[in-house]
Amino acid sequence: MDLIIENVDHFKAMAPRADVPPVAPPAAHHYDSFCETVALKMVLKVLLSSVDKIVKVQIANKVEQEISQIERQVVKAGGGPVSADDLAQMTQYVRHTVKTLLE
Repeated sequence: MDLIIENVDHFKAMAPRADVPPVAPPAAHHYDSFCETVALKMVLKVLLSSVDKIVKVQIANKVEQEISQIERQVVKAGGGPVSADDLAQMTQYVRHTVKTLLE
């Protein structure tokens, strides 16, 4: 305590502390559907690699049956009517993905 009293003048003469700038909050992580899609494809590829040829053919046939339901599923999900170009693009994407996964 005596030391503080002896140095009061010195403490008064000290420059005030600099304001500490506020720390910006960390950037929020945004949903990345591309990364999710890549991750899902990798998992499916690993799972399908252990399946024999007959099962892969059955999967491909089932996908072809499901492709006919794409438009109905989009409308059911609230997407509204699907144009012929969009439907063709979705169909092509599904077929390409299945082909890639089953190779």
